[in-house]
Amino acid sequence: MRVEASSGLKTLLKKYYDSLSTRNAWGHLLSEDFLLSGTVVKETRGRDLYVNNNFFKMVRDLKVKELITEGETGFALVRYDLVSPKGKPFSSEVAEFWKMKDEKLVSVAIYFDTAAFNSHLVA
Repeated sequence: MRVEASSGLKTLLKKYYDSLSTRNAWGHLLSEDFLLSGTVVKETRGRDLYVNNNFFKMVRDLKVKELITEGETGFALVRYDLVSPKGKPFSSEVAEFWKMKDEKLVSVAIYFDTAAFNSHLVA
């Protein structure tokens, strides 16, 4: 059972990242009360708030550098290639800690260098 949950989460995360990188719909992979936490301005709850986050408008490409899952938890190290609202390209490496329940992604805690990220937004 544990192996199935692990492979289920890995499959779900691969669908998420593939859909995000190809700009296909991915909101259906999240639970209705999806939780975003980590080094973000404030914790948010709700699939629509996450899907409509301005961050996703800046994503031009991404590369999953590492993906580890066990049971219903997982970790991904992702390099995002982004374009700031002012049109400047930059990259950011993000550590993402995921949880799954009932075949849906229920939360992600993200960690990244906020000072470097913010410097690209104001430059």
